[in-house]
Amino acid sequence: MAAIVIASVIWSLHPALISRFRQHIAPITYTAIRAIAAVMFLLFLSLFNRVGPARLDPMVMAIIVLSAVLGPGIGDAAYTRAVQLIGGSLAVVISYTYMFIAQAIAVAFLGEELSTSTLIGTVLAFIGVVTATLRSPENSSKVHGIAYASVASVSWGTASSMLKLILKYIDVLTLTVIRLAVITLFFLPVGFLTEGVPKKNSIKALVILSIVNGILGWGIGMYLFIYSINTIGVSVTTMATALTPVLAQIMTKLLAKELPSKNNIVGALVISAGIAVSSI
Repeated sequence: MAAIVIASVIWSLHPALISRFRQHIAPITYTAIRAIAAVMFLLFLSLFNRVGPARLDPMVMAIIVLSAVLGPGIGDAAYTRAVQLIGGSLAVVISYTYMFIAQAIAVAFLGEELSTSTLIGTVLAFIGVVTATLRSPENSSKVHGIAYASVASVSWGTASSMLKLILKYIDVLTLTVIRLAVITLFFLPVGFLTEGVPKKNSIKALVILSIVNGILGWGIGMYLFIYSINTIGVSVTTMATALTPVLAQIMTKLLAKELPSKNNIVGALVISAGIAVSSI
């Protein structure tokens, strides 16, 4: 629980920093550079903690690759784009419904129990999402932003549930390094092909932001997230990340000078109430 709480605090910085430097970010390229920074950080740590190149079954390796491309790959790229279009406050609330997708998969396929309190909490959480996303009138960028945030939610939820299965065959540090290496190899060429080379006036901000968020969010945060799933399970771990939306509201306001709407705040509070009820 301590590990995932620390990860949640770290992740709450992400939307605020993206909002502050949104004009300099190419989402796919940014995702790849973040992964490079995180891999380098974890490889340094591996000097003190062995990273075992375990002999993995091809099917297990395929699931690792899929979880990497879906979760921190497509999920984070979509999340970054959502923050650019609709701001960190709203994007983080929608995207973090991934907790309930992961929970549903864990119950259906991993044998985790669905209690009455969990069901009530889930209903409250989705009411919170509806409250947070009510905007009128909606322009195309907001519609697109909500769509990107929804893609992030589905991608993260599916990938998170995969980790529990993979951890039967591989240790936490090795799994984290392999996932980040997959993201680098996949998204770096795709980013350059689809987004082109970053503009000269954006390179410095893009690289600095990628390194900071890469090391903090993935090098540390992803490791702690996988560690928590390995020790306390998918449902409890993903519920604990409910701290992130509320903290992100505060961080976005302080660092990006972005004022969250009343709907954003009420929605985030209702989601947090849902998680609290689910934890009873």
